[in-house]
Amino acid sequence: MKVPYRIARTCWALVIALIGTSLSFSQATEGHDSLTLPADKSTIVRFFYLPAEDYLHPALIFRVAREKDPQLNTAPINRLGRTPYISLAEMQDLLQRLAHSGLSWHESRRVEVPGRIEPREMTDKVEIKIFSSEGTALTLSDPKKLCETLAPLDAALKQPRALWEFQLFRVDYNCVVPGFDRNAFPEHEEGMR
Repeated sequence: MKVPYRIARTCWALVIALIGTSLSFSQATEGHDSLTLPADKSTIVRFFYLPAEDYLHPALIFRVAREKDPQLNTAPINRLGRTPYISLAEMQDLLQRLAHSGLSWHESRRVEVPGRIEPREMTDKVEIKIFSSEGTALTLSDPKKLCETLAPLDAALKQPRALWEFQLFRVDYNCVVPGFDRNAFPEHEEGMR
């Protein structure tokens, strides 16, 4: 008799969790603000998308490295995702291009730091989140427009590794990237082990 009760209780807990997630999702995306956060040395931009019934793709997280920093033009992977390092000028250009991309942004003055993306946070949208010393900004984009929305951002990336990682992110979602060489950075797969 206890087994049906536990199953029912578990099902109700899942329903309540899903309702809570959808409510927080709708609250997080109800704003239609433009992107106004400035880029500085602490700015981080995270791209994430997990299609239903697909293998887990790591988030792509752009961070700023100072000129001549050994991390510049690298892309290590850790529990948060793949992290290409770019210059401050590239980050500023990336934010400018995102601001003019036609995406709707929800900004908050609450300062956050990126963490591991939990299953409850996953949506069927492409998530772009900006972490800044002045707050956060979030947009959720239609995955059908992933290729056309993200392709213009290539022009902001001058570091070869950062550009390659960004193009690979799109190729992994079936975008066509002319001239893309999947083998340009063979050590990319080593970080996945």
